[in-house]
Amino acid sequence: MRLERLPLLILALVSCACAALAAAPPALPEPFDPDLVLWVAPDGDDAAAGTGSAPLASPAGAARAAAAARASAPEKSLAVYFKEGVYQIAEPARFEGIRAAAEKPILFRSAPGAAGRCVFTGSKEVTGWEKLETSGFWKNAPGDLKSRLRPEAVPQIWTAPYAPYETALYAPETDGARQEMFVNGAPQTLARWPNEGFATSGKARGATPLPESDWKPKGTVEGVFEADPAQPDGWNNEPGALLFAYWYWDWSESYERFDSVTREGDVQIIRMPQPYSQGAYKDNLRYYGLNLLCELDAPGEFYVDRASKRIFWIPADGIDPAAASVRLTVYEKPWMIEVDDCAGIVFAGLSFEEGFGGAVSVKNSSDVVFADVEARRFSGRVAVNIAGGRRCGAYRTLLETLGGGGFALRGGDRKTLTDAEHFLSQCTVRDFSRIFRTYAPAALLEGCGISVTHCDFSKASSSAMRIEGNEHLVEYCRFTELVRESDDQGGIDVWFNPTYRGNVIRYNYWEDIVGGTLCGAAAVRFDDMISGYLVYGNVFVRCGGVNFGAIQIHGGKENRIENNVFLDCRAAVSFTRWGDRYTEAFTDPESKYYGAMQKQCHQDVDIDSPLWKERYPTLARIAEDADVNTIVDNVAANCADLFVNPGDIQQTENNTVLNYPDVSLAELLSPETLARHGLQPIPVEKMGVTGKAYLDR
Repeated sequence: MRLERLPLLILALVSCACAALAAAPPALPEPFDPDLVLWVAPDGDDAAAGTGSAPLASPAGAARAAAAARASAPEKSLAVYFKEGVYQIAEPARFEGIRAAAEKPILFRSAPGAAGRCVFTGSKEVTGWEKLETSGFWKNAPGDLKSRLRPEAVPQIWTAPYAPYETALYAPETDGARQEMFVNGAPQTLARWPNEGFATSGKARGATPLPESDWKPKGTVEGVFEADPAQPDGWNNEPGALLFAYWYWDWSESYERFDSVTREGDVQIIRMPQPYSQGAYKDNLRYYGLNLLCELDAPGEFYVDRASKRIFWIPADGIDPAAASVRLTVYEKPWMIEVDDCAGIVFAGLSFEEGFGGAVSVKNSSDVVFADVEARRFSGRVAVNIAGGRRCGAYRTLLETLGGGGFALRGGDRKTLTDAEHFLSQCTVRDFSRIFRTYAPAALLEGCGISVTHCDFSKASSSAMRIEGNEHLVEYCRFTELVRESDDQGGIDVWFNPTYRGNVIRYNYWEDIVGGTLCGAAAVRFDDMISGYLVYGNVFVRCGGVNFGAIQIHGGKENRIENNVFLDCRAAVSFTRWGDRYTEAFTDPESKYYGAMQKQCHQDVDIDSPLWKERYPTLARIAEDADVNTIVDNVAANCADLFVNPGDIQQTENNTVLNYPDVSLAELLSPETLARHGLQPIPVEKMGVTGKAYLDR
């Protein structure tokens, strides 16, 4: 369908409203000399005066001293300087009701001129390693423990006492936390089978079959299924053994205990406990077993036996246990820093390492900024959480090796379309979603008016970003090696709310997002009625898998895909059209979506209010023109398809298909090539982290 079939008013409103949104620079204060300074050092004392010669000892003590100093002299600016070194965290540093001006905030930072970083750690060094088969422990070890170990693995295993590192929590169950071990900064693997990847079950054998369709796998309600034929025996003797699996959908996973593994002839049958936590188990599901001493057999695996209070570990090749840094997480609290109802605090040049939960939580605060901060090796669902308030965010911050997601930013008011002005700028999140494999993105945006600019997100099993709400901006970012394991997901994923409007995804680079199992994987995925987005000036390289293009639109409308370049992709854009189902969601009380649409349109927000009518005038026709989107001025080079399942309804114009096997990305993005095909310049050189460190300004 050509553009003339779409009312020109709609095109003008969508284009102008989206183009007017620009990236606001983060609210970073300029350097200044504070009136008061408190000093902290690893060998300090929290009862000390906090001077250079009598420093405090911990972040928690420094937070208390800062609150006291602020209360006694509120007119004076304050800085807390941390001397380089390692700070063992035993309790969170809490900031509550502390306020300063945004231009002269309280500085909580590494000391000026320090040669190294100050590190807040929630782990302890493991010492006392010895070869298992020559250790005193092994000579008198219980017979049942010896019988669980593979004889061929015993010569490789080292052991150390566990008592100094014992925690209440150890292995994950469903949404639980996990104690982890790191060697020279690399996470070790909780003993598992198979050693890498997944096993594949046989048939689901529950009594109640599930209905099948082209997109619903065969399975049963009850958790009874055939094990992979290669699965070893002996798992029934493992206390605390777990299964990790994609039980039915490949976008939904969990860690679960099992009731039993029994043999029926040549087949092992795995039985899950009631109530069945998933409620659906498919044939040929992907799973693995973990927390299994009997499967400790590969370099980099470890196991903690809580009965004998021993750690068992097989070092990787070249690792000397006596010389390596081997650490176990022991800090079980949710956060290392907690900020509540504060204003004007900058945390800069600090490192947070190893904990069961996350690094930082900020609630109901304004102008709280993290700059030049590093957080790594946390096991919780979120590393940095910002909820409520205004103008909080992170600049030049690195998050890596995370069990779950990176940043969660929530704020603003959708009803009044008041921007939170929260931000991420020049940040990197990589190697995340290691434990929680889906719905743990590098950045979650929720609310109104949050920006993510010049960031780099890479290496994850599923999505890098989820966007919920209005007036969000994602600009000049890089997204690479994502959705490597899950299905029906996108590098950016948005779901089921057609009132999410005013959002812009502009000038970003996407590469190697090609996963998916049944449905597919996309770089940008608009799922279930997501509408009114602008995707402009992006570069997509090797994106899209199975049935999805680099951009996947599922039942949405009024999305505008403009001035993008696609190279070596499954397709540029794929569509899953809803047709009458979309219209009925708003007009037919019998539709299963009708109640949700009434709530989203008239309770969560009010699309009939004067404010919403003025900001988003096309919502007056929200039930009309199902599945109609605008795709203009794009180049698709060496893609298998331009579109997948578009129907004869899309508004398309000047979408150029090129088949040049040897064409380079630089050639495609040259101003001459873009202009020749009717595209505006795309500033790829500005994408990703480009700014300098805050403390170097």
